Amino acid sequence: MPGFLDFIFGFGEQQYEEGFHFTGFRQDNRLNSLDRGLSIQDLGWSGRELRLCYSLKSVEPSESQRYWPWSVRTTAVHHGFDIVTGRAVWIVVKGDGLMKSRIKSATGSRGLPGLTSFQTIDRGFASALATHLILCDWSIEHWHRYVSFLEEEFQAASRRTLSVMVSERARAESVANTSSVTDNALGFGPKTARTRMKPSSFMQSPSQPARVLPPVTPKSAPTSYRPNDKDRNADQQAFSFTDLQRLHFLEEKANETLLILKANSSVLTELKHHYSNTADSEDWPQDLKSNCRGDILRFERRVASVQNDLWMQQSRTETLLRLLANRKSLLFGMLKHHNLEASKELAREAQQSADKMEAITLDMNNIAQKTKQETISMRIITFVTLFFLPGTFISDQTLMSTDIIHFTSDSGKSGRTYEPEALQLYFAISIPLMVLTLLAWYGVYWWETRKEKRRQKRNSVEFQV
Repeated sequence: MPGFLDFIFGFGEQQYEEGFHFTGFRQDNRLNSLDRGLSIQDLGWSGRELRLCYSLKSVEPSESQRYWPWSVRTTAVHHGFDIVTGRAVWIVVKGDGLMKSRIKSATGSRGLPGLTSFQTIDRGFASALATHLILCDWSIEHWHRYVSFLEEEFQAASRRTLSVMVSERARAESVANTSSVTDNALGFGPKTARTRMKPSSFMQSPSQPARVLPPVTPKSAPTSYRPNDKDRNADQQAFSFTDLQRLHFLEEKANETLLILKANSSVLTELKHHYSNTADSEDWPQDLKSNCRGDILRFERRVASVQNDLWMQQSRTETLLRLLANRKSLLFGMLKHHNLEASKELAREAQQSADKMEAITLDMNNIAQKTKQETISMRIITFVTLFFLPGTFISDQTLMSTDIIHFTSDSGKSGRTYEPEALQLYFAISIPLMVLTLLAWYGVYWWETRKEKRRQKRNSVEFQV
């Protein structure tokens, strides 16, 4: 059947899974003599045949994966049965030799009675049904353990979200916010008092391998269980974004499991209906219809039993998915609350730093004002010093050592002698010297100020570049 190739294309080494989840059931019966297929008498093939192909998936333990000890495996099946000669054709494709060994063991000398009898056409048909049942049993074999493993991983990764401690002030704010919403709804107006929440009671921890997170609380913890201080400290380092990624990974695995379980159940339903409808068709030989009726009924019951197991695991998986969604929302809310509290703490610290900087700035402004006042005073002192310096220098040195006004005391009488020429000479020398001194001081001041402005302008250009 050409449709069998669609089931084969999913095999092989792939970087990413492409068509891995594709499965289905296809049939092409040639029971009517007018619609018979290719007849090859040498091979015992009359052309009147049942032809079908399908694929099933199951989960098997795997040691090749380090952090995930399970692997989903596919089996593709092609089967043809000639209703005239009783010849059967089987093509079973699987990545290992498990199905080959099981079928060989079942059809061996000490195998199942239904699989070791090929003397008649009806016994050959019953053997084909028994072979289908081997494949059906494989499709449900490990799902119970795998779903239990997913449940354990889920509880290990998220159980602590139900026992994390919240500070009393955080509870008080939560109650206050709830009361505020209720009062607003009833028309009593908003609350006027608010209680500030403490920082979050859990913190991010360093990234850990995405294996199994160790549980914090016992599996059978009573409702009244309250963690002690040691548990509270452990909770403060319990949650991180890695935990949310872990839950998301488990949710993907659970969705994959649910898809495979539904697909397997659909394939088994099609397989059961195919044989049931074939046995009731007018083209089905009467001897096979009478001799194989019990085999077909037994086959339908066994397939129905496998389907019931699949539906049970499907229900467990759907429940697990709902729990995963709830825990993910809870953990996301906790991480969001933690980020909010961290933002509040950072804002509080930033406000404290801003207050300190404001106080330092005010102190520096006061210092600058005082420095400015002292600078003005120093300029005045410098100017006055420079103003009187030439005159003082001239008057104290040998050039003007003669007094301009000379006081004398002779015979008990005091007198005063005034020398105008000395005064003129004093002013003629001291005033120009004072002017030169002030000009020199101003020139040096102007030169230093101009050089400082050039330096600041050059630094500004370099900063912009």
